[in-house]
Amino acid sequence: MLSPPLPYTPQSQRTSPTARSRSIPYAHKPPLRLLWSRLLKLTVLNLCLVSWGCNSSAPIARQDDAGNDRVVLMLNWYPEAEHGGFYAAQVHGIFEQHGLNVEIRAGGPNTPVAQELVGGRVQFAIGNADDVLLFREQDAPIVALMAPIQTTPRCILVRASSPVKDLRSLGGMRLQANAGRPFLDYMKAEGLLQNVQVVPYPGTVANFVTDENTAIQAYSFSEPLLAEEEGVQVRKLMLSEIGFNPYASCLLSTESYIEQNHDTVRRMVLACREGWKKYLESPVETNAAILSNNKQGMTTEALEFGVQALRPLCLPNGLPADEVGMMSPNRWSELVDQFVQLKLISSGKVTAESAYTPIFLDRALTADQP
Repeated sequence: MLSPPLPYTPQSQRTSPTARSRSIPYAHKPPLRLLWSRLLKLTVLNLCLVSWGCNSSAPIARQDDAGNDRVVLMLNWYPEAEHGGFYAAQVHGIFEQHGLNVEIRAGGPNTPVAQELVGGRVQFAIGNADDVLLFREQDAPIVALMAPIQTTPRCILVRASSPVKDLRSLGGMRLQANAGRPFLDYMKAEGLLQNVQVVPYPGTVANFVTDENTAIQAYSFSEPLLAEEEGVQVRKLMLSEIGFNPYASCLLSTESYIEQNHDTVRRMVLACREGWKKYLESPVETNAAILSNNKQGMTTEALEFGVQALRPLCLPNGLPADEVGMMSPNRWSELVDQFVQLKLISSGKVTAESAYTPIFLDRALTADQP
């Protein structure tokens, strides 16, 4: 059997939303990631087919002494506000109410979400919708179950005083962004990177706060706070406003686990949705739990900033709180079409129907099913 391949990194490479780069050991990412070419990725992905095929398993859910199903939920990054609803389900006993004993396992840089899921070492994980499409292109049978963050937090950050008012007026700027990310492919295809110097993102806002001609990749609930703490007011140019809008912080599992543990998955989805509703309404206790589980410089202020920024992303356009986590077939189809056009996935190989399932989202939270 071949040794496990290098993992695809699902989470945007970025600094912790609360810590300065000088105090974070992972702030500067390995040069190999920045030089990673698509050709080399293809070689690695071929190895993934062998490794995943040999290790794939979907055990029936185990139970604890109280009769609750024991499962592991792997995060795609260190615990932060973007994972708040999952922690809320744990803090407020919602998992237990639904017969679940959930271990939330923190992630970090290069978290091998796909390998852990397909290898059966975890039953659930967190990832973004664009990650799901790339996983499935690699023949990893991963499926999205719910999407608490409806509007992508991905944005480009410029100074509030900058003449750049939107993403179509970036010409002449220096953009710090990680190579190989789908949003850059989309921006290039839309002609938004003409006369823009794209350089590696160092995982810190240091250059941004000292150079008015620098823009940076960002998450709307993260880097803006870092810049404002340095006395720089910012303008967020949201990628969703130009049509790039993958769901974020999706709950993921595998086709085989879903098939063999249908009721466990149903209860997990319901509990996570209830957790997200609780977190958006009352985050204080949950933020305390996140703070105790994040040793990377997290602060209460950063979590408060994060949840405030998340609310309109989780419940956009008046979406009722009881419908948190819902997913649209049209949104998935649009994302698949975009990735096919960008040549990130193969036409016909990855479909919206295979990338997500709506069967656990057929009603609002106020109407639990037996």
